[in-house]
Amino acid sequence: MPTLVRMQGIVKRFGDFTASRDVDFEVAAGEVHALLGENGAGKTTLMNILYGLVRPDEGTIEVDGREVDLNGPADAIEAGVGMVHQHPLLVDRLTVAENLFLGGVGNGTARGMREAIAGVTERFPLDIDPGTLVEDLPMSQRQRIEIVRCLARGVRVLVLDEPTAVLTVDEVGDLFGEMRLLIEAGHSVIFISHKLSETARIADSVSVLRAGQMVGTWKMAETNPASLAEAMVGEKVVAACREGERETGAARLALNGCTVVRDDGDDLEGVDLEVREGEIVGIAGVEGNGQRAMAALTQGMARPDHGSVLLDGEELPPVGEWRRKGVHLGRIPEDRRREGLTLDATLWENLLTGPQAPDVGPVFSRRRMIERARDLLAEFGVSPPDPLALAGQLSGGNQQKVIFARELCAEPGVVVAVNPTRGLDLRAQREVHERFLALREQGVAVLMISTDLDEVIALSDRIGVLYSGRLDGPHEAGEIDRREIGLLMAGLTRQEEFENGGGLL
Repeated sequence: MPTLVRMQGIVKRFGDFTASRDVDFEVAAGEVHALLGENGAGKTTLMNILYGLVRPDEGTIEVDGREVDLNGPADAIEAGVGMVHQHPLLVDRLTVAENLFLGGVGNGTARGMREAIAGVTERFPLDIDPGTLVEDLPMSQRQRIEIVRCLARGVRVLVLDEPTAVLTVDEVGDLFGEMRLLIEAGHSVIFISHKLSETARIADSVSVLRAGQMVGTWKMAETNPASLAEAMVGEKVVAACREGERETGAARLALNGCTVVRDDGDDLEGVDLEVREGEIVGIAGVEGNGQRAMAALTQGMARPDHGSVLLDGEELPPVGEWRRKGVHLGRIPEDRRREGLTLDATLWENLLTGPQAPDVGPVFSRRRMIERARDLLAEFGVSPPDPLALAGQLSGGNQQKVIFARELCAEPGVVVAVNPTRGLDLRAQREVHERFLALREQGVAVLMISTDLDEVIALSDRIGVLYSGRLDGPHEAGEIDRREIGLLMAGLTRQEEFENGGGLL
């Protein structure tokens, strides 16, 4: 196929830091081209240059054989390039129709929106009420609005930045099917991802960036995830995994008959669960089956409608009372940007606020707080280790390290983590996994709620599965295999699969 995008000799410097070093990158018409690399490798910078958000210091860009000078997203869209960011750039307080109008599609009314996107929705449906406020929509539908907005403006090259990080398993399958329809219609998709298994499923070609330089480009059929992982990291990648059995102690965290009814339907029904000293209990399941309710209960953000949540045999108080009551429970939230950090605050401010913040003495001292923060940043390998840096300026992996530093510095006996490696690169994932295994060895009780089945299987001593608000298990890790977990995630048992003729998963 002919080349649709050609970037040659791209150089971009931010002060003394060079984000792109003489990068060449080409995308053929009618292909899904994956762009891989660790956090900070230069993927987003390169795509921001292609989308006109950042101007290169050196290099040229051609789209469909014509050299273009991109002074902003409007120029990129006119050239045929659209971009959907990991965190959709929509106005929460406006309706779907109004957001599309802001993006140059329709006239802000329901009728105008439907007319403007009619040609697009035949192959990429947008089954959302135009009058719905964006703040009331799940992340998957916000992402879909941005994709439709790009397509309605006639783009031929669609850049998707970590599009699956906010999607359920079923939604990922739907997105991949629709991406293939776009390819068949002559579009090209640049797919930025950390997930090698997904890359292998969807990509036709793959390029790897490392430290701002292009390592290489391959046809997906001619490489494999292990080779790509090594190209991304620069060394052979060995996944962290739980080894052997270990003695567990008393139950530290317990849910007794917990029932929760939520407005979003992510309910729990009569859940019993214990997490003991020196074990990792993993909770698997397709998103939307009770994970958010369980996370809210165990992290002190909600109370059950029925039942109780106990920490060391006593009712778990609301998180706002933890410091006064001496509660030692580490919280790793699902959304580090919205729930874990204040992005426009400094690292020292983020580290030294919250119930698990380190003790820096009875008298406020900014100097002492900054020194303590500097020590924690160094201990947990945060880059840059600068207490005065803003949290929003850090990569996802380093933001997660800041949260770990704050939550673990008080040496809690219990840690509750929700999707702890979502959106992180391979190296950052491995560091998080090694941190959990070290906690296990120290006798900490770890509850890990994750939609990443590989993560659950690799780390968990016992595995429970949430389906429609009910918990099956937890089962000893050696007594349940991946297929059985998959059946339970689909609401089936082995007997039901047999009765239906098998082959359902």
